[in-house]
Amino acid sequence: MARRLMGTKRFLKSRDERKRVEMRFAHLKTHHGFERMRLRGLSGARDEFHLAAIVQNLKTMALRLLGPPTGQVCASIA
Repeated sequence: MARRLMGTKRFLKSRDERKRVEMRFAHLKTHHGFERMRLRGLSGARDEFHLAAIVQNLKTMALRLLGPPTGQVCASIA
């Protein structure tokens, strides 16, 4: 069944969405140190993942609103 759907627009859209989600998880692992759960239990893991997702969404929002960083160091950060 999957081979029949391979050339369709729905399949291509689904493939692109899957890639986008996988890239988000890869980014969480490499850039935010999200390799292991630090909180115990299912509710702890859920909370930790939600916090990581919030960080990632805030970062995306900041990039869209403010644009990419220019390389200058702000006086408040330094």
